Amino acid sequence: MDNITAENAKEVFGTHFQQYCLDHQIILTKNKCGAFMVPNIGALKQCLQFLDELKLKLHCKLKKMQTSSPIDLNYENQYHNGQSMSICNCCLKYLVYIIDAIILGICKQYKFCTKKKQIVCEEITNTHPNYFTNLALKIYLYDSSQILPSYTCRSIPIQCILDTSKSGNEIYEFIINTIKSDVIITDYEASIPAMSALLEEFKKRHKKFHYFSILKHIISKQKLNQKSKCEYEINMKQMKLFFDLVFAKVVPLNIFGKLRNIKKMKKALFHLLNTPRFKTLDLSLYINKLDIFSIKWAQNIKSIKVKWLIIAIFVKWFFTEFLIKILHIYFHVTVPNNSNKRLYIARSDWCKINTKFINHKKYSNALQPDIKCNDWNPSIGIYKSHPKHSTVRPIFVAQYKNNNEEKHLHVLHKFLRQLHITEYGLNTFEEQWRSIIQTKSLLKNEKMYLISCDVMDAFGSIVQGKLYDIIRLLCDKLPEDLILRYYIVKSRRAMNDIVCYKQYICDSHLQLPFAPATLYVRTNHTQRIKKSWLLDKIYKYIFYQRVCDNIKKIKLQEKHYIIGKGIAQGAMLSPILSDIYFDFILRKEMTMYLKTGKIIKYVDDILFVTENEVSAKQFLQLTVKGIPQYNCRFKKFKLQTNVSNDQNTVVDHIVYIGYKINCNTLEVEPNISNTNLRYSIFSSKQTSDPLKFLKLRLSNFSTLRLSKTVLDNKINSKTTIKSILKKIFLLQAKRACLLIKELFNDVQKYAQSIFKIIRSNNKKIARYIIVVFLKFEENMQESCIREWNQEILCMLWTSYMNVFVKDKILRRNFLKIRRK
Repeated sequence: MDNITAENAKEVFGTHFQQYCLDHQIILTKNKCGAFMVPNIGALKQCLQFLDELKLKLHCKLKKMQTSSPIDLNYENQYHNGQSMSICNCCLKYLVYIIDAIILGICKQYKFCTKKKQIVCEEITNTHPNYFTNLALKIYLYDSSQILPSYTCRSIPIQCILDTSKSGNEIYEFIINTIKSDVIITDYEASIPAMSALLEEFKKRHKKFHYFSILKHIISKQKLNQKSKCEYEINMKQMKLFFDLVFAKVVPLNIFGKLRNIKKMKKALFHLLNTPRFKTLDLSLYINKLDIFSIKWAQNIKSIKVKWLIIAIFVKWFFTEFLIKILHIYFHVTVPNNSNKRLYIARSDWCKINTKFINHKKYSNALQPDIKCNDWNPSIGIYKSHPKHSTVRPIFVAQYKNNNEEKHLHVLHKFLRQLHITEYGLNTFEEQWRSIIQTKSLLKNEKMYLISCDVMDAFGSIVQGKLYDIIRLLCDKLPEDLILRYYIVKSRRAMNDIVCYKQYICDSHLQLPFAPATLYVRTNHTQRIKKSWLLDKIYKYIFYQRVCDNIKKIKLQEKHYIIGKGIAQGAMLSPILSDIYFDFILRKEMTMYLKTGKIIKYVDDILFVTENEVSAKQFLQLTVKGIPQYNCRFKKFKLQTNVSNDQNTVVDHIVYIGYKINCNTLEVEPNISNTNLRYSIFSSKQTSDPLKFLKLRLSNFSTLRLSKTVLDNKINSKTTIKSILKKIFLLQAKRACLLIKELFNDVQKYAQSIFKIIRSNNKKIARYIIVVFLKFEENMQESCIREWNQEILCMLWTSYMNVFVKDKILRRNFLKIRRK
């Protein structure tokens, strides 16, 4: 290994790795993209195992350091330089008392009295015995399918039994027998006559009620909400008004006995409408509050247990088989992008908007009649519609005929990636922003001008002919005969082996799409492939991509269309084709701006940074005019800049790809979403074990948004980094607070386990941050590492204390940090 490569390996992997390669005579070869080729698979595994051992040693060292340096509240006071914490002395006294009580096992149920400033013991008794142990009373609201005209994502019958010709007696039997449970219901026959009559009345009211007309009338009074995700959204006030009328006009009062019980059911429904996606609603919490003695049809049932079970089963049916079905028949239920907050749209409006979108595509020739290709046809896909402000965003989903078709697309994708990286490079936002910071440091007090803009309809605006011409131009230097070679790299999953195989084109004119600091091995396993074959497939993919307008129709009536303008968003090759197209535009049409500043592009988001005010104002004019010859235009409402101009608003901060950039200092903070936290704490990977789920969610560091860019001391000052950490840690504590209250009915029972999870997670966060710091400062001393560990843990625990003490439930059970 030559001296230059050895120094490069030292710079990327560290001194220990460099010495390991020299001692074991492992020869590394650095390629153009900054990756290192290893001579054979054995040497690769040795290198990867050695790097893993280095990481493990560092992890163990940090873990040992944390174990030997526990944090206590006294140190927190020192950390605050003598300033008192935001927790009052009374609360601290209280926390000390509770921790001692829990450790001794004598803590029962306590309430903190703010007037008397003391703890009052409180006995809580259940008003009803728990009859519902084996009865599944948790319900979930499914999203509607984005594919019209399907109503739900599950293949469940949408018709309500009240629409059938069944008698009240048959409906009652259906209710009792439909709800699956391990509980055997007997001796309820005495309630059949009264309940059957009520269900007959319920069915008549249901058939007479004009749901569609009532909903249309409510919508007609709607005023456009500018803050809404889409202008055709039905707000919660209108949803409540609609279902208030349903309860008043359709549901007989005697079914629930009295108005107070009806109100409990409405409250449960409105809670269901407001529940975040992936979260269930437990009906037993509302059933327990019903006054069953006012429900006359159930009075003839002698057993109190059977009475409660029958009422619970009816309530479950009332929600799952009536209210939720009405909801899916007349509403489209979905969630906006990157949010679990539900969005409700009238189904009639949703159908009109989708039909209008498809018709517009047809009239503008964006969708053209299907033309049969002689040889290969791209796979037929469908559109899944997602709501936008005034229209829909169609996401293409391919329907592959066979595995070979999908494999061919993977080969095309890798080939296009190599073309793109060879021509335009592989620069991350972090690397590009660090170079901008270096430029600013050289300019000293010079003002930097920033302009952020979004391409309008980035996928649909692409001119197909120009895109194909660009790809042909990039392929000019390539020979006709190409070699498809297997490469061995580190496996991300590492299920059975530490390495895995990747297939790429091997040619001197093409760069491998490996990220910098990747170790790989080149194998002799090759396959010949023709450039003309690749270009032919790409041509047909661009010009002959087919879509079906309705997958639920009978196959003989299905209509297939060719996408005649742009490319399909959501298709496998579309993102890389879009990158090639718009990067070509940047190089050709924005050359003058590349000379006077720096352009950062991520998908359809473009950021221009320059110290030249004239160039900045010219770029602003470009965003107004667009680039017509490439059908490239920019969204006016997404424009952000600190350049003074009559046509735009000057801002101090610019939000770009999840970062909040200070226009004066160029410091970067994570942009924290203003979405309510309760809509972000749940996920599809929820487990039945609440402790396991709490641990899983708190250890998801991606939600903390602590990227290397944010923690880089060459980008942000230490003061800014500390300020960011405090904000993020406070957010983490609030997430934990919401999760605990949602997951645990008895917090006191799980208090010690919850505390252990929080403590372990805090240490992991501290280790993660310190490891990132060590990459920026390799020679950081151990005393400095200990200091950072202490400060990070103190900030974390202070955030938890400030959040938990303000909550009346957690205040009773939170464990104070103690020195072992």
